[in-house]
Amino acid sequence: MKTEHLLISISVKKVSSALFAAALLLGSSTAFAQVKIGTNPTTIEPNSNLEVEASTPGRKMKVDKTTGQVTITDGTQGAGKVFTSDANGGGSWQTAGAGCASFDAKGDNTTTPVVDTGVFTPVKLIANNIVYSPSGAYDNTTGEYTIPADGFYIFHGSAGTYDVATGHTGARNTTIQLVSTAKGLLSYSVEPQLDYGVGAWQEVTSANFFTAGDKVSFRINSDHVSGVKPASVTTASIFFSGTRIDCNKN
Repeated sequence: MKTEHLLISISVKKVSSALFAAALLLGSSTAFAQVKIGTNPTTIEPNSNLEVEASTPGRKMKVDKTTGQVTITDGTQGAGKVFTSDANGGGSWQTAGAGCASFDAKGDNTTTPVVDTGVFTPVKLIANNIVYSPSGAYDNTTGEYTIPADGFYIFHGSAGTYDVATGHTGARNTTIQLVSTAKGLLSYSVEPQLDYGVGAWQEVTSANFFTAGDKVSFRINSDHVSGVKPASVTTASIFFSGTRIDCNKN
């Protein structure tokens, strides 16, 4: 650790002890101490009293000499975040609201394929219009919500399907589901033997404990049962939302 002091250099041999004390008092009005620890120990920002710098460039903790403000830049910082700790006491900046990364998104009408009888290959329902997602955990291009931190979350998806093309007689099975990359199928809803000329509105909800980095998506599968099979059906009014619900735990 290197400590730098701004002092007035005075020879004790040439002045009395009283003059020496007075000189120190006079000098103290403009002097301040700067302490630098870590990388580049001989270099400190002019407005800092204290700096602790990591070997990773740009990551440091500092104390402003005028305002006393503490600044921590460790790579997780961002506007509106709060500083919190993990189970081991390690601190990091997290999204405001104690990590309650809620989101709400909706999607425009789109088409989803109708597969052959007995085939089950669900496709993602992408709610591409974000209504609320301050944490940025929901990606409206992939339709995936990335779990930002370990916790208990609840998700909800709803959508309607219909077929307006002429000549498509018969029926289909329509399944919607919530899926996790780590846990697999979370929840599903099935409308069996649904006539192609009839629309259906379905909803699905799931509440589970998730670990950080897992991804949750909303999906649909329409498989042909009888009659003339269309290539696709229209999926309307897609809604997908979720939130962490244990964020206020002690």
